[in-house]
Amino acid sequence: MTAPTQLAEPTAPRGRFGRGLGGKVRVVLGRGVARGAIQLSLLGLLPVWGADAFGRYVAATGAFTWVVGVVLGVEKAALTAVPRTRLLAAQTTRMLIGRAAALFAAGLLAAAALSPVGGAPALYGLAAANAAGMGLLSVLAAVHRLADHPERDSYGYAGYAVWVLGMGGLALAGVLRPYGYLLALTTGLVVACAVLAWLVPALRTRPTHRRDLARLLNRRVVLLGLTDVTDSAGVSILFVVLAAVDKPADSALVYLMLLVSSTLGSFGILVLRLIQPSTSLRLRGTGGASGRLRARTMLGRTAIGAGGIAVATTGALLTARSALGPDALAAIGRHPLAIGGLVLVEMTSFCMVVYAVFLLENTNGAVLSLTTSAALASLVATVATALVVVTTLGAVGAFLALVVGLAVKAAVLHARLRPHPVIDVPLPD
Repeated sequence: MTAPTQLAEPTAPRGRFGRGLGGKVRVVLGRGVARGAIQLSLLGLLPVWGADAFGRYVAATGAFTWVVGVVLGVEKAALTAVPRTRLLAAQTTRMLIGRAAALFAAGLLAAAALSPVGGAPALYGLAAANAAGMGLLSVLAAVHRLADHPERDSYGYAGYAVWVLGMGGLALAGVLRPYGYLLALTTGLVVACAVLAWLVPALRTRPTHRRDLARLLNRRVVLLGLTDVTDSAGVSILFVVLAAVDKPADSALVYLMLLVSSTLGSFGILVLRLIQPSTSLRLRGTGGASGRLRARTMLGRTAIGAGGIAVATTGALLTARSALGPDALAAIGRHPLAIGGLVLVEMTSFCMVVYAVFLLENTNGAVLSLTTSAALASLVATVATALVVVTTLGAVGAFLALVVGLAVKAAVLHARLRPHPVIDVPLPD
């Protein structure tokens, strides 16, 4: 018989998971520089490549944003499990990094296999590898923060940002087209991930084979990542629908608007990841009751607000169609006020739902099934709405679908989350 494996066993945090406020500020700055470099490069490439080529590029990269969500399940598992472990911390770290690295390796193999085909298949294969690489980079950075080395997170992302700016300069000069540009970015990810992986001591230790630990980690990775996967999959499907109805200009517009909305969202998510280890310890056991109550309150308000706006918007669109005819909907689909208003609603609802789910995920394993079912319901609602409205409304329809999905997720979670404490499911030994 092997010794019991219990990841829910609370322990005192080793270090401060990032050397306090100063370490967290450096991480935010490093990530901000990297994200700013990527966004500025993309914005500069729009006039160089043209709307059609740029639209096809963002359609390919946007179609695989869900891959990042898959790997983020590994990161969240590390941030919640490693602080609660004692003797198995190194083994847990090694196994989680291996799962993220396997996805990146699979993406690289797919990109290599599709490269001779050329065209859209090659671009989409490379986009999948790039998304998996970004996820692995985030996992490795999180591991270094847990080991009280936040500067490695900052340096890793800052170094990659410099590489992105350099490749963006070559693309602006006409040297790199979409496929070559994405290939160069993926190559930079391979180097950045290799360096950060080399600095992880757990990867140089002899592994201990624990089947019970593997099953436990697999469950946590799947359930913790599914919410991010469905969120990203909803966005990916929007780009697929826009590409299917041949709206490259709308794809580019949606991508640019998502860059704006995701700036706030990504900053908030980064802050949550930085405080997740300490939050996981604070909300363990009976301490999770207050977190669940607060999450339920936020979800109820979000469901009412986002749902009400979605219903009002649909009513206004139906009224405009009956009064002005079908052609009026096409004009509304690209109207700046309509797009801006829905983007603002989507940003606010997204932040509320993400924080509520964050609180729930850091309480216990019992609520993970609730967040999973709500995430699936949200994906179904987003896809169903997109299939109905995107063909006519274009960009406005895409953001309306996102708002409907967020409203459904908040409503399902609020309905299924009981106000009294949830009994935790015992973790396997």
